Amino acid sequence: MKKINSWVIIIFFVASLVSIQGCVTEKASLKIEKSLPQSKLAYYNDNFDELRDDLWDQTGLIYKREQMKNYKAAKMRIENGQLVIETQVGSFSKGGLVSKYLLRGDFDIQIDCHLDFLKDVGDMDQIMALGVVEKGPVPQASHLVAITLLKKPGEGSGIFSSYRVGMHDIKGKSWLPMGDFHGSLRFARIGDKISTYYRKEGGSWKKRNTFPAGGGDASVGILLQNFTMIRESINATKPVVAKFDNLRINAAQEIIEEEI
Repeated sequence: MKKINSWVIIIFFVASLVSIQGCVTEKASLKIEKSLPQSKLAYYNDNFDELRDDLWDQTGLIYKREQMKNYKAAKMRIENGQLVIETQVGSFSKGGLVSKYLLRGDFDIQIDCHLDFLKDVGDMDQIMALGVVEKGPVPQASHLVAITLLKKPGEGSGIFSSYRVGMHDIKGKSWLPMGDFHGSLRFARIGDKISTYYRKEGGSWKKRNTFPAGGGDASVGILLQNFTMIRESINATKPVVAKFDNLRINAAQEIIEEEI
């Protein structure tokens, strides 16, 4: 597999706020042509029996100076064969992983995740997401696609997917009310389209949205945080905890590794 220099992602995972109704769910039907064989993809699958620094970098982008003044990185640990991310109380807190490898061409990737939303936790948010950043000619032209579970104070929880160019330009999203999530999230890029999917435990795959694909080499990442982009103050009285397991690359036409 061809290797390239590391690419520093500066826009990974922007949590959006506006909820827009739309997108009827449907069953997922995928076919990736000319994928690498499973024998070559298996190395990049992760059961999270350990934190693999050959596959992942830790990430935690802060959006505003007001947040940096009172920020603590979320705790990450391996527990019972799962990755557990736990935000810290009393501060803006965030933790996540971004892949050291890039996916080139068409791909299909999924991960199991679990989040029980908290009630009566003060002035904070609860956000868990799976995201893909498609590299552009400059970071400001990169494409971000995310499928996100979100609960804000005094509001219901739900799942949405969004598409963004750089840090600001939201191209589309939709909102579906949803409670605690035990299931799987998934991305598939085929040709000039990229689609988001979710599946509840024991259920079938449902499509949330299809967006125009940027086509660039794509990093994959996961995150958990207790604040949205515009929040300037926080009173987080309890930690938010999410669990991740069984990341699987079902198909990929090419995987590009970073140079060491």
